[in-house]
Amino acid sequence: MPAREDTINVQLGEILQELRPNSWRVRAEEQRTLRGSARRPDILIIEPAGWPVVIEAERERHAGAENDALARLGEQPQETSGPIESAIALVYPPDVREQTGGRRIRAALRQTDALEYALYTATAGDAVERLPAFGWLRGNVHDLAMFVQRATIPAQQVERLVDTLEHGVSSAAAAFETKHGQRTGQGIGPQIAEVLGQSDDQAGQTRLMAMTVLINALIFHDALATAEFDIDGRPVTPVHQFNSEWSGFDQQAIIAEWDAILKVNYWPIFATAGKILNRLPTATADAVLQPLWNAAQRLIRGGVTKSHDLTGVIFQRLIADRKFLATFYTRPASAALLAGLAIPADQTLGGAEWGNEETIASLQIGDFACGTGTLLSAAYQRISLLHELHGGDPKALHAPMMKNGLVGLDVLNISVHLTAAILAGSHPDVPFDGECLLTMPYGRWGEGKRDVAIGSLDLLTEHVQTDMIDHASAITAGGRNPEDVRDLVNRVSHGKFDLVIMNPPFTRPTGQEGQKKGVGNPAFAAFGVPKDVQKRMTAKLRSARGGPPLAKGNAGFAAEFVDLGMRKLNAQGTLALVLPLSAVSGVEWEPVRAALAKRFPRLTVITVAAPTPQRQSFSADTEMAECLVVGQQIGDKETTSQPHGLFVCLDDSPKALAMGAMIAESIVGMDLSNVAQLEQSETGSTPLYVGAEYVGRMITSALPSEGVWPVVGIRDTQLAQCAYSLARGSLLLVGQPSAAALPVPVVPFREIAGRRAPYHADIYWNNADGKPRGPFNLIKPAKSAVPEYPMLWGHNAKAERTLEIHHDSEGTVRYWPQDQEVINAKAATIWSTATRLHYNRDLGFNAQSIIVAMTDLKCVGGASWPSIILNDPSHAYAVSLWCNSTLGLLLHWWVTNKTQAGRGRTSVTAMPNIPTLDVRALSENQKIFAQEAFAA
Repeated sequence: MPAREDTINVQLGEILQELRPNSWRVRAEEQRTLRGSARRPDILIIEPAGWPVVIEAERERHAGAENDALARLGEQPQETSGPIESAIALVYPPDVREQTGGRRIRAALRQTDALEYALYTATAGDAVERLPAFGWLRGNVHDLAMFVQRATIPAQQVERLVDTLEHGVSSAAAAFETKHGQRTGQGIGPQIAEVLGQSDDQAGQTRLMAMTVLINALIFHDALATAEFDIDGRPVTPVHQFNSEWSGFDQQAIIAEWDAILKVNYWPIFATAGKILNRLPTATADAVLQPLWNAAQRLIRGGVTKSHDLTGVIFQRLIADRKFLATFYTRPASAALLAGLAIPADQTLGGAEWGNEETIASLQIGDFACGTGTLLSAAYQRISLLHELHGGDPKALHAPMMKNGLVGLDVLNISVHLTAAILAGSHPDVPFDGECLLTMPYGRWGEGKRDVAIGSLDLLTEHVQTDMIDHASAITAGGRNPEDVRDLVNRVSHGKFDLVIMNPPFTRPTGQEGQKKGVGNPAFAAFGVPKDVQKRMTAKLRSARGGPPLAKGNAGFAAEFVDLGMRKLNAQGTLALVLPLSAVSGVEWEPVRAALAKRFPRLTVITVAAPTPQRQSFSADTEMAECLVVGQQIGDKETTSQPHGLFVCLDDSPKALAMGAMIAESIVGMDLSNVAQLEQSETGSTPLYVGAEYVGRMITSALPSEGVWPVVGIRDTQLAQCAYSLARGSLLLVGQPSAAALPVPVVPFREIAGRRAPYHADIYWNNADGKPRGPFNLIKPAKSAVPEYPMLWGHNAKAERTLEIHHDSEGTVRYWPQDQEVINAKAATIWSTATRLHYNRDLGFNAQSIIVAMTDLKCVGGASWPSIILNDPSHAYAVSLWCNSTLGLLLHWWVTNKTQAGRGRTSVTAMPNIPTLDVRALSENQKIFAQEAFAA
């Protein structure tokens, strides 16, 4: 006789308890587990933080499981203070429900991969969210356990705690301003900012950061006291004992206690907080500590110190949603997606075994631009959970991972503090001896500040300077002994890391837009670094790199960090990055793409096909399209086979942690042999589902030896296949087989326009030292009806509705008596590029009408309209007609940089690679017809 449902539930409950014996309590088919209800839940799971999850199971009735799960929301377990906000509906497959006897049922549960389940979560206003929105997830008991773990931190409860944290931090910052006024740059404000490596800003960001550091130290202090953490042979004194009803907080006593804790560790947390507190006057210290401690107590009661990953979630949500840091950082859901792709459940990093503490603890995980620690934390939490589900003890793993496994570096002290808080918050009561979370020197440093440093990019060199790491240790952690420094130097050397996971800064060293105009090197201009130091830092970067840059001039620091990551990986290491979309479509990034293709035989590239830059981003506040790139090396040698990419285009970036993780699992679980190929036009794309919820599409493609990786941010992959075919000289209609394609002569622009247009900065800009870079003065609008040097510079959408337009600017040759001959020669060279044909390098698909403009006069092409200098000017009319046709638009869209939504951007260096009609194949009659058609 098949097993009863309650019998299966009991067996599943026992398995779930065995999988995480120290992390949750499981009650299966137990009476009197709910207040005021005689009905017993099928399985009740309670985390130490007290947040319950119910599993309501059915043998085969999906609707019954859903109804039962929904009915549990809001009910109150006997042993928790909060109601049930997360319930899972579960349906057992036939291979489980047809078993008899406990042993057989347990064996079937452990072997099946056909469990079906969905999560219901209560949200604000009595609404309920379902994950997935449609259909059911399928998996084994490990998959179910991971799903339950994500459900134990319901979004609504997190929001309440984040609101508490935000209110406490904001109240403390307001109390500070009451004591010292809102004016910045005076009094104590700059001293507090200096501790954090910031400036005392008008928006109050730095003061909010300082209060966040203090409340975090109070929370950790209480956790250590509760755990009877040993310092000098005694437990930590609880925070409340330093707070008198009559005299308030004893500021110096708290600082002394934090100093005592520092003798064990937790340097990034308590050293920074102690420095801040020590700079506050006594009355100010009490005024800010009171609201911070009130908030900390509510957070502690809410389970912040009891859940092994709650601290990270709370601080990440505060940073992500409340914009407490004026910086870019990875959204937690995006971090879960990237970590899930980089660390598949069925494939351990570095050949380790998930259940073996020794091999897992030996893994090296690095983030050399750690920011708020979101990515490093996501990777660590995933490794920790997988270790636990395979029989390991995550608490025992914590100390060796903090000491030997995790490396987080940044130039901002506040970033290292938050990273330390999030990582140590996994098990705040577990002491650890040493860590590698360091604030790297940047700008002037060393004795007398005679040397310069470039942050983590100093590690591009093969041999890391011991004194630099020593200095970083001193900044972050009060100094190390020589043995510790030598160990840290060894840990950050080349070829050591099993995983490098980063969201590097996107700053461009040659960017001269907006506020950066006139700055010598914007990438090295942070923290008020003087121009002479910027030059020395640029030279230091060249020296550390030891050769030419991996990318061309405008790619920026992100490309340098890609180079750094690849140098640090071991032979089997995995690289997981958040990059600007230009990394896969910008001409400056072509050397990076070539290097990635050589090192990684298969890359996974994730983009978002959404209408706005914010929705195309995986970070907060960048307002630009981004991509995730993940690859694993296969050995020391470069691959000789054609490298391939799996391109995933999501409809939206994930908003919830669980959704990010589930998308990753859906991608990793795909059999790539069943995924559509770009080169096979009949196949379209392969849909990507979470359950039955459609979230995007996938397609594989060989990575080209040169040019862009164009299958990014695309909803219609059949259109992509048509563009791919046309770029190779074959016109393929959507839905038709490749055999029906029509041949079309297509070549790169460089074949018909051999001379490159000048870069606009070489026409009229100055160098950083004030000397002319370009020979012309720019006058806009043009003052003369027929100027000597007409120019076409910017966009005017209303005037650009016809194939032929007028010039909009004029130039005059600069007067520079120190070197007038050179100026005149440059002017002659620039004027020799004047032409009537100009290319729209910044096409707005939804606003502009033409890709190529013909001007009434020969013009020098400027920033928006660089010149097309044809080898044969008689081809101009045909080029204009082709480029402004649907097919010309399709090719422009296919190969240009789509980092900004609704735009296809290119550059004077990328224009020669744009595919276009080979007008040399036209007969004389066809050229005449083109001119007549143009005129018409």
